[in-house]
Amino acid sequence: MTDSGLVRMLALVGDMADDLQASRGLAGLERVAPLPPPPGGLLICGMGGSAIAGDLLVAYAATRGLRLSVWRDYGLPGWVDARTPVILCSYSGNTEECLSSAREASARRCPRVAISSGGEMACLARDGIDGGAPFPLVEVPGGLPPRAALGFGLGALAHVLSRLGLLPGVDEEIAAAVSTLREGVERLGPASGPDSPAKSAARTTLGRMLVVYTTSPAAHAAGMRLKAQVNENGKSPALVVPFPELDHNDIVGWEVLRPRRDDFVLLLLRSADENTRTSLRVDVTRELLAEEFHTILEFRAAGETMLARTLSLVQYGDYLSCYLAEAAGVDPVPVARIEILKQRLQALGE
Repeated sequence: MTDSGLVRMLALVGDMADDLQASRGLAGLERVAPLPPPPGGLLICGMGGSAIAGDLLVAYAATRGLRLSVWRDYGLPGWVDARTPVILCSYSGNTEECLSSAREASARRCPRVAISSGGEMACLARDGIDGGAPFPLVEVPGGLPPRAALGFGLGALAHVLSRLGLLPGVDEEIAAAVSTLREGVERLGPASGPDSPAKSAARTTLGRMLVVYTTSPAAHAAGMRLKAQVNENGKSPALVVPFPELDHNDIVGWEVLRPRRDDFVLLLLRSADENTRTSLRVDVTRELLAEEFHTILEFRAAGETMLARTLSLVQYGDYLSCYLAEAAGVDPVPVARIEILKQRLQALGE
């Protein structure tokens, strides 16, 4: 492992609050105009670190009456028509699945907005697709690992939804989230003590499978982010399963692995937004699984608003993944296997 990789990723995690705050001034936002409320909701297209911004906004948007759906595939789902706004999120601008969605959205004459740092997506937005009209491009700063650009990506998406006239209160939510994230750097960042929750969890997780149970939709989106960060930064496997669904299947699935309990750590990712019945389920489930996991950890969200609480869980997971990389002796920045896969697909052609 190179110390520079770890230092860089830790610094990028610490920058999330500043990036989120700076997103209000991103170039291209001024070209996003209001739209009538879409009858079927709005679609966000993207993959990996670009798509997760959409997931993290789904629960907050739902409280404001806006239905967001996130699409991680080629093309578009069948329910999308010319009344459905489509937001195309590709940090590099060259994500082939998202470019496929952009072309299909053009064919169906959907209103479109792109969020990208450049690449082919920027060209499609500026020049139009197959002779069609250009569409707004919100430009995020380039040169970052896509997963480390979350502050810009999520902020850009929230401001796009606000300027479309579909999501009120964005400025207040972001201001609260920025404040919570800055407090979190003190509690979880590199300068925190060795017993900070993220460092302690990383030491416990080293060499074991991390299983994340999430207790609300907002916490589940953060759990999805945590899994991806453990995969990419920590080069380690992880699972994420939501309450209350897991009580109908997942809790049975650990019985035959009881002799291997030392191989698994359970993390309960909790938020103040959870249903009161879910809180009871968490207590009972924890008791039932006590013999099947080496350790059961718990982390609760901080913050006064839903978006702040969601991002406080994201921040915890981001730091945990970096400390796990440090403990495992791996560089959190490179994702060599993903690059190899892209090269092989490119060699195979379209």
